[in-house]
Amino acid sequence: MQDQSYYVHLESLKDFVRELETQIHAMSKPNDFLLTLTEQPLLFGEFGEAGSLTKAHQAAVAEMQGLLDQVKGAITFAQDVTTTVADGYAAADDSVAGDINHASQQTGLLDPLLNVLGGVLGGNSGSNGGGNKG
Repeated sequence: MQDQSYYVHLESLKDFVRELETQIHAMSKPNDFLLTLTEQPLLFGEFGEAGSLTKAHQAAVAEMQGLLDQVKGAITFAQDVTTTVADGYAAADDSVAGDINHASQQTGLLDPLLNVLGGVLGGNSGSNGGGNKG
């Protein structure tokens, strides 16, 4: 039977969450620029097409703001999902570690296991977790 297990690197997930936060923060600069375009409308002049140019410009700015909001929403969603996944795996790890610790205290099985692992790895082991001495 093929091994169906996998490895989740929690620190990579946390790094990705931080990168998404950076991306959200970086979106404020173009959004701030678009806000300045709406606060100070361009004066195209007094000719006939000036009014339609002003309206087209305002519509383009509004559309760009809408697109930026959609992108920010998507990045925020990705950040929330990644955070939820990372928190879930961290909680599962903590739960398993607690269960192992509790079981070892109840049965006294962890110390012999650490001794065997310490012997296999060539280091000293004991109740402090032992391991390979470098």
